[in-house]
Amino acid sequence: MPSEKGSSRSPGKWVMLIQAWLGELPRITRLTVRREFYATIPLTALIAVTGMVFTGLIGRKALHLSDSLLATLMATNFLGLLLAGPLVGFFNRIPKIIALSRLLIAVSLVLLTISLSAFCGDWAEYVFLFQIFLVQIGMSLIIPFRAAIWRANYPARQRGKIVVLISLFMTVGISGVIMVYSAAMDRKLPFQAIYFISGISGLVAAFLIRRIRIRGERQSLRNLAANNPRQIAMLAGLQVLWQDKRFGIYMLWQFLNGFATLIIETILVVIVADVLKSNWLEGGSLLTAIPFLGVAATSVLWARSYDRNDLFVMRFRAAMAWTLSRVVLMVGVWLAWMKADESAVIGVILLSRLVSGIAMGGGQLAWRLGHMEFAPPEKDSLYMGAHVCLTGLRGIIAPFAGLALYRMEIMGPNGVWLIGISAVAQMVAAVGFLKLRSYKLMQQTDLNQL
Repeated sequence: MPSEKGSSRSPGKWVMLIQAWLGELPRITRLTVRREFYATIPLTALIAVTGMVFTGLIGRKALHLSDSLLATLMATNFLGLLLAGPLVGFFNRIPKIIALSRLLIAVSLVLLTISLSAFCGDWAEYVFLFQIFLVQIGMSLIIPFRAAIWRANYPARQRGKIVVLISLFMTVGISGVIMVYSAAMDRKLPFQAIYFISGISGLVAAFLIRRIRIRGERQSLRNLAANNPRQIAMLAGLQVLWQDKRFGIYMLWQFLNGFATLIIETILVVIVADVLKSNWLEGGSLLTAIPFLGVAATSVLWARSYDRNDLFVMRFRAAMAWTLSRVVLMVGVWLAWMKADESAVIGVILLSRLVSGIAMGGGQLAWRLGHMEFAPPEKDSLYMGAHVCLTGLRGIIAPFAGLALYRMEIMGPNGVWLIGISAVAQMVAAVGFLKLRSYKLMQQTDLNQL
């Protein structure tokens, strides 16, 4: 007979707890969660084939792209994010669900055209590159409008847990889809067929998304039209950066935070491959498996932190976790340069990657929901669009800057001082987030005294 303690941890127990928790939510929240989960099922098939790594795999193995074309293909993910900021203004004056549905239909139709790439002959690789570029723009624009659903329909005190639950469900779904697709291609299914299947799935997701209703959206659109009658659509997604100075400062600290993160994530690939000379299992564990384990293990705790505290506390904690991970990584890289025992070096770097995964869990949640601390409801997608745009900008620059700095002798053996600089930058960003929180609390105190 299983122990009472063991049974309390069973999957059935967790399902019952989740159901009980959902039952306590307002009716419109439960309805939105249910409909978003239904739409997420086919949406996972679309997202699975548009990810940067998977499209790179298709480009290399199926189309035999050169190194330069492969790098360009994988960079389109961040270029799509960069363009999303200026373009989101064109969609901001129409209902968000309609915009989301139209974007899903457009992305799905592009995926369906990939199934015809066999007829492109010698131009197939360039056509595929252009098609994925269009897809990445569409997928980047979808992000702000999904955030608008979360902002309007999910209570602030429960929003973090709901978004984490949806994200975990989507992550499992995407992993399953990729495994099925990979197994099918091993059995000679052409890659064009999986894009056709995902395109059809995207159309189904667009239909299911239309069933969601955003609470208070009509009033939000009227407010937007009244307060911004002559706003230029191309600039609308970026104007919030200088119109809302507090949000602009937050984005400045976040840019430093994210840039310092991406620089080291880039050079770590070189360190693992060239310095440690890791095999595939070690390399895959260090670069991806261990960090994702940290994300999965702590995502619920980060959601609880977000719901119980505020954005700035969570950003501070996540940035300090990144700082700690870089300090541990410095030790591991230094040990490697000193020719220490290989197992000790790998162990220290594995620990740094686990801490990185913990930091990543908080960063991902704050990235999805952080703009809501600043944005009025009618400008929610504009604020998120600006955030997405700046993410794309640093994502394009950071890999090139990281590798250039890594090759400089002044950065020490194996870039150890560059890692130290990134740790300092993360700490400075953490302090910046706390300063913003102090400013917010001071404003609230002044208002209460009036």
